[in-house]
Amino acid sequence: MNKNLKVGLIVGAVVLVLGALIGITVWQSSSESKKEPVISDYEGYELSKVKEMAALNDYSDFDVKKIIAANAQSGNLPENVNGSKDAPVVIVEYADYQCSYCAATNSLINKIVEDYDGKVAVVMRSYVLSYHPNGVQGAAAANAAAIQGYWKGYKDLLFANQSDWFYSEGEELQEQLEEYFMQATGGKGDLEKFREDMKSEAVLEKVAFDQGLGEEAEIGGTPWFYLDGKWIENDNLAPAKYAEKIREVIDQKLGE
Repeated sequence: MNKNLKVGLIVGAVVLVLGALIGITVWQSSSESKKEPVISDYEGYELSKVKEMAALNDYSDFDVKKIIAANAQSGNLPENVNGSKDAPVVIVEYADYQCSYCAATNSLINKIVEDYDGKVAVVMRSYVLSYHPNGVQGAAAANAAAIQGYWKGYKDLLFANQSDWFYSEGEELQEQLEEYFMQATGGKGDLEKFREDMKSEAVLEKVAFDQGLGEEAEIGGTPWFYLDGKWIENDNLAPAKYAEKIREVIDQKLGE
């Protein structure tokens, strides 16, 4: 074989190999760029960002003792209310979806609202504790479900299954939150919208607004219940005993 021809064939082969490698690299980069970002990595799920946003809000025009209408600072999203908004007794609860005591109290609060049949409403505002890394993401999911009208069923599932997602992270956590959404909606919810709402600015603003309201109310932990701006004291009571005390406060209020 002619020496020059042999060299040419070798050079050609090298060029073809390099071209193929470059093509694969470009294809991989293009494919990766087209992938949707992993929702669980969204910076809005960081409590530090939520607190920064909350600190920029002005709460002076809001009565934290009452149901607050949707407004620009809350992402134009309304309060999450368990019961009738027209109920004569409105209790405000600050809760963390990753709080075990909140989970234990949830069904008891549902029973109170049910038993008083239109006379009691409980407004739940999320307040994420610093040692609950999944608290913000749980709050974002609950508010995303609320946009489609499934807040109560969704928050009940979050609390009932809290031990399952408590230590989850990344894609596993997101998949669990999405599974609860489909359960809460009976498979009728718009999952893609749920995903988009979870990472939306509006939902992040709502989470931050609730967090700031908790700061304004100077709560001491979760769950923290107020009636007419007065804390329903809880001196390390078991959930069932605390529920009894809440009932006593409600009866007193209704009797006034």
